[in-house]
Amino acid sequence: MPLGTALNSLKMLLSNLDEKKSTVHVLKLPPSKPLTFDTSNKINYLKRSTPEKHGYSKEYIDSFVNEINSDLSLRANRLLIIKDEEVIKEQYLHPYVKDCWDSTFSATKTLTALAIGLLYDEGKIDLDLPVCKYLKNEKQITIARNKKITLRHLFTMSTGSNFNEMSTVGTTKWTKDYFNSGYKYKLGSKFEYNSLNSYIIGVVAEKISGKPLSELLEERIFSKLGMSSTFIERSTEGHAKCGWGLYILPEDMAKLGILVMNKGVYKGERILSEEWIEMMSHKQFEASKFAHKYDYGFQMWVKDDINFCCFNGMYDQNIMLFRNSGIILVTCFADNEAFHGAHLFSLAEKYFASKEMGEFPLWKYKGDRILENKSNLSYYYDYIVDKEYIPQDKKSNNCGILPLLLQNEMGTYSKGLKAVTFKKYSEDKFSVIVKEGNNDYEHFFNFKEGIKQKLNFYGNEYDCSVDGRFILSGKGEPYLLIRVYFLEFACIRYISVKFGKEHDRISIEMSETPSLGFVLSILDVQDEPTKRLIGSIIKGINPNILQAKIKNILSPTFIAAHKEYLQKNQK
Repeated sequence: MPLGTALNSLKMLLSNLDEKKSTVHVLKLPPSKPLTFDTSNKINYLKRSTPEKHGYSKEYIDSFVNEINSDLSLRANRLLIIKDEEVIKEQYLHPYVKDCWDSTFSATKTLTALAIGLLYDEGKIDLDLPVCKYLKNEKQITIARNKKITLRHLFTMSTGSNFNEMSTVGTTKWTKDYFNSGYKYKLGSKFEYNSLNSYIIGVVAEKISGKPLSELLEERIFSKLGMSSTFIERSTEGHAKCGWGLYILPEDMAKLGILVMNKGVYKGERILSEEWIEMMSHKQFEASKFAHKYDYGFQMWVKDDINFCCFNGMYDQNIMLFRNSGIILVTCFADNEAFHGAHLFSLAEKYFASKEMGEFPLWKYKGDRILENKSNLSYYYDYIVDKEYIPQDKKSNNCGILPLLLQNEMGTYSKGLKAVTFKKYSEDKFSVIVKEGNNDYEHFFNFKEGIKQKLNFYGNEYDCSVDGRFILSGKGEPYLLIRVYFLEFACIRYISVKFGKEHDRISIEMSETPSLGFVLSILDVQDEPTKRLIGSIIKGINPNILQAKIKNILSPTFIAAHKEYLQKNQK
């Protein structure tokens, strides 16, 4: 959920910039992700092939990947290139792997459109009938204008509703509050991205089908595409979130791309009508070019002049379809751009928008970004083993292993970092124990490939990989860097420990990716009403130091002292 959730994150972050204010109130919600991908499930992989078989040179395809990997604004965690239903190139940057879900964020919206397409093809959907007629809630709607909202308005993001992702923080009655919220403009007159439009579409789909959206999709699409396992988060109302919340394998993302590329047909079987696919994957409404590179179909980004359409989620979780060339790109990336600001889109167009290969200099492999461990510094770890370090700065009150932006995405917030303890079990197994509130979370790591493990935060399960590295700063200062990769997401937590002369006192930085750049990109693309809202949140904060304050929240650095050292000095 790129915009609303990011704004909510921003609201929470900025509220903490003023020490006189308390954290924004959020509802205590039940876990929305109580499981991870079951690796015992059989994965039905697409056929692997070569670029040459499909009209491309290996050098050309490698050049695209090399150029992507050379772009410091992108981290291409998982990438698939598909042509004629075969994978011609794939990449998995360690520790990201094939057999792990990806949280697709707003790419879920396009899947919701596919679900409605099933009902449309059966004649159960009229795009211009007021939605309240389907939901039978007309008498509960207090604002007459909102009784006229249709599926077409929802699909094209032209409702103008004030009830968006930010609004969900303070209520559990999303459907009721959506229809009884105010609005910004005349119905159907303007495009404004809002994930709660997608949520209401999902509520309609479940009402008409009489089934949870996940069940409808499993019966009518997933099983036919050979998709091994998916999961969709549900709201406290019990409906699929639909604007976000889909977890799916990259391999299965590719199959959805093939279904749309083939105009509703998969392996010779028609699953959706060509009419519906054409409607949803071509321009239905002009999006504001202030924040968006593309126009909008039905819950899908489109650019008709190059015959392009895209499932798009935050941090570049994409299924990109270049219909002139027949190329499908699946990207499970990490970047700091909002919507389509990432360089990925222009690079992809450069290579694949045309039917023929482009004529330009090809990129050669220029090396990787693997961070090597300086094992000769490992003796520093012995100085801190079995010592409990207590933060000496209030900055730690905003810290937790779960990255702050991910805390907001999941609606679960750390109670603050209270202590850190380092353990050593063997030459290949270490751990860091982080006390958050009254809970101790132990994370195992090594200085090699990392240790995979499942971590549980407030009832939500995460597939993670944790590794450690000893590095030197530009000044030759030794650091211990522990990296916690949340493998289903674009998010990484970094714990950086700086050693001083006194080993009873250390400096800890808790940084995360994505970080400051993402928050700033969100600030850049706001309309004037939203900017005024942000202005009210940060009232009294000098704009010249705002960036530094946001960075301080996302990457706080503080001194932590050994507990026994503190006790001794207090005496």
